[in-house]
Amino acid sequence: MKLLSRHIKKLFIGIFLISGIKLSYAQNAVIPVSITSVFEGTWQYKTRFQTNTVKIRFEQGKDYALFMDIGSGEAPAKILRAAVKGKLLVITAIQNQNDDIELEVIDRKLILRVKRVLWNKEGNRLHSDSVLTDQRIFRRIVQPHKP
Repeated sequence: MKLLSRHIKKLFIGIFLISGIKLSYAQNAVIPVSITSVFEGTWQYKTRFQTNTVKIRFEQGKDYALFMDIGSGEAPAKILRAAVKGKLLVITAIQNQNDDIELEVIDRKLILRVKRVLWNKEGNRLHSDSVLTDQRIFRRIVQPHKP
């Protein structure tokens, strides 16, 4: 009986240590303020006939940004997760949802680059030599208030 209780104690200690390691890893994945302060806010792209609005928000303790494509406001907003890669926010393509998206702030302007992704019938991504890229320049209209 003592042997069984020793094994159970070791099992619980092992589970406790593994969960502690996972929690400490999640806390280390904090995005630097230098990145959050540059990207966070409401951004707008205007043409003569339309206005497109996006919001970028960071949640404390998360290793990604929430990118909300509000558009013109006529349809529900589309929310995507953007990963931080250096000085960029990157949204990877998901079939039937979005293409590859890259966000960069240069001279207080948000540069949004979209790279078209082609898919085969099985749902696998095709590698194409002629990658079509579209670029839009957004201006910040609202900067978040930090307490």
